[in-house]
Amino acid sequence: MKAFWICVLCIAAVAPVAHADGCIGAETQLKLIADDLGRNAVEAAQNTLAPLTTMYPACPQLTLMRARIAAAQGSTSEAQDLFTRYLAIVPGDAAGMAYFARFLIDQAQYQQADDLSAAALNNEPANPAALAVRGQILDMKGQAQIGLTLLKRSCELDPGNADAQFQLGTLYDRAKRPADAVLTFQKVVDLDPEYAPAWDYLALNLEPLGQEDRADDAYKKGLAVNHEGPHFDAFLDYNYGRFLAKRNQLAESKQHLDRAVDLVPTFRATWYDRAKVNARLGNYAQARTDAEKAASITDQTGGIIDLQIYVLLEQIYRRLGETELAEKYAALTRETPPPVRKGYDQSVSK
Repeated sequence: MKAFWICVLCIAAVAPVAHADGCIGAETQLKLIADDLGRNAVEAAQNTLAPLTTMYPACPQLTLMRARIAAAQGSTSEAQDLFTRYLAIVPGDAAGMAYFARFLIDQAQYQQADDLSAAALNNEPANPAALAVRGQILDMKGQAQIGLTLLKRSCELDPGNADAQFQLGTLYDRAKRPADAVLTFQKVVDLDPEYAPAWDYLALNLEPLGQEDRADDAYKKGLAVNHEGPHFDAFLDYNYGRFLAKRNQLAESKQHLDRAVDLVPTFRATWYDRAKVNARLGNYAQARTDAEKAASITDQTGGIIDLQIYVLLEQIYRRLGETELAEKYAALTRETPPPVRKGYDQSVSK
């Protein structure tokens, strides 16, 4: 694998070589395919591509399009082979390197993606795909502001790329800029109405803006398209259940939190929030089970702290009339120091 990757980087490092002649006559169709892939309309892109492979056998762009389609369909080996083949034909092409780097991120091959994204941007600093993937990588490396700048520039140059818009939106979300996040995630769902995580993020950022009805609509639209695949959002039911609880729609909230504990059973907040809803519904036995389960899970996000669970368990056990256990958790509440930071955010930052 190491030798293979050194070979790919050697190909990527050279200056781009033009191979446009083989694509003469296919320009309109190639743009259509690129536009479809930008909005994740993979089937439409594949349908347009199919007849071109025999009509333009010497067009290298078709290999890149096939690689992107294979990557979108989860055909890992085929995608890697096609990306490598394309860079052998058109060495140094920034777009080819950038889309390959994006594929490598999905395969958790982060160092290779880092190397390739840097080479892509070095070869063509104004390429939208190179700007987008390099911005994503730099954000992952803790350079959020530079990553934001690159992603903004990418989206300005190519506003029709749903994935780049989504990455930009997540940076606004983490920076606690809900108004900017809402504008960006709205662009994503306009481009790709089946992008379930974008609907989820859109709703989460509408909430702090006080636009609850619009958030409710976004959650529902996200759930309607939340199917298995590359854009499946395992946390959407949790976030909507939490939202409904805040609106005192407890029965509906519990339905979504029931699904959430099945989808993400190792996430402490799902059990904690369902415990609270069950307690409010008077289902104290189930609330106790949920809260004890939450207490048994080590929180990785800092969202739900032990102190919150101890307070809830004390309340539940008092309702159940189990005084000894209630006193146990009351004592734990007194003995457990509060966190250094103030407040917490129950919503999921994916």
